[in-house]
Amino acid sequence: MAEATVSRGNRLLLEQWVELLEDDSFRRFWLMRLASHTAVNALSYSFLVFTVRHSDSAIATGLLLLTLIVPSALLGAISGVAVDRLPRGLILCGANLLRAALVLLLVSAKDSLPSLYAIALGFGVLGQFAGPAESAIVPHVVHSRRLVAANSFMQLGTLMSQVLGLLVLAPISLKTGADDFLLLLAAGLFCLGAVLTTIIPQFHFTSSEDGRGVSLRTVRREFASAWLRLNRDSVAFLAFVLLVVTSTQTLIVVTMLPKFSIEVLGVAPENLVFVLAPVGIAVFLGLRSVEFLAARLNRLVAISAAYVLMAASLIALGLVAGGADLLRSLDPLGAFGDERLGEQAARIIVTMLLAGVYGFSLTLVLTMGRVLLNERVPLEMQGRVFAAQAVMTNLVAIGPVVLAGLLADAVGVEPVLISAGVGALLAAAWSQARSSRVVPATAGSEG
Repeated sequence: MAEATVSRGNRLLLEQWVELLEDDSFRRFWLMRLASHTAVNALSYSFLVFTVRHSDSAIATGLLLLTLIVPSALLGAISGVAVDRLPRGLILCGANLLRAALVLLLVSAKDSLPSLYAIALGFGVLGQFAGPAESAIVPHVVHSRRLVAANSFMQLGTLMSQVLGLLVLAPISLKTGADDFLLLLAAGLFCLGAVLTTIIPQFHFTSSEDGRGVSLRTVRREFASAWLRLNRDSVAFLAFVLLVVTSTQTLIVVTMLPKFSIEVLGVAPENLVFVLAPVGIAVFLGLRSVEFLAARLNRLVAISAAYVLMAASLIALGLVAGGADLLRSLDPLGAFGDERLGEQAARIIVTMLLAGVYGFSLTLVLTMGRVLLNERVPLEMQGRVFAAQAVMTNLVAIGPVVLAGLLADAVGVEPVLISAGVGALLAAAWSQARSSRVVPATAGSEG
């Protein structure tokens, strides 16, 4: 009896993921993403540390992030049409090889802030093509009934890549002075990702297009047709807006992390990842909860509730000092007395808890949003829609990221986090009102 119970428990947690891994195409796709995303995360952490070594100003960090997001605003329409019309295997293989080359250039460029910005700009351009290609290929790799499981398992891969890149490879290498080793390893991971794309059957390397010319007018027309199709579907539109605002909010949080670490927690920025390490547990719970909620609740209700929880936890992160004081005043064991753990430990614990809530809800929003777009947007338009998401995210983010850096330097990081959470709630209210006035599209219809 106990054995049967364990078996049911294992099936409840792992059966769908095990079935996905038994599929050769999905397994190779998942490993390709794991390799390339691990390299991207290790490099993202490295870029931040290299920048802080030159300047600890939030403006310098904000400028670094802008070099990663401005290319999306300029190239979004082109990359979206390219992903829908060109072989996605060719795009991903080429992007990984070019990123490996940029990493090799970074070995000698990391000692100059302008060179760092230039290399980061190159990564931003390549990421604008690789990201939509990865998202748009999912419905081709797995059956529609497995989209929720596939997206949640892909998010698990994202979590693993963050753990490997942000918590293991980058911190250990940078703290031990093995900067060049880290960069060479990242280049190798990109090369591995490029090789894996060549053995995934769904990743074609020749185009089935009729060879008709592609002009700027054609790009604008095809990109606009996907945007109009999205606007006709109220559910897809709301999911799209929530994804955009969530991604923008995350960029602001990333910008604030070094300053938050120093001013609020009194922890060196390179050690902040250890404070946030337990968030991985919350993210894993979020991944498992996605399938449970998708099977029992309306998906739009689930993503909306998770979004509100995410915004509320961000506001609470701006009140960590007050939360730490409350924790110490309620301390029944006397563990937070000044002679023991003290105020800094209380702030770190409160940050861990709130960051866990943020990570849990963020995972639900991102996974459910992608599932809704995969399900409701025609396959031949998904590259443009996911590129449009990146465009809107980065267009919307440019102003807030710069403003957040300026305000953090002027008034502190806590008011910025509170404002970001309140702004996210206001954006959700607007998108809900906006989507309620949109004429719903018939499932599978063309725009």
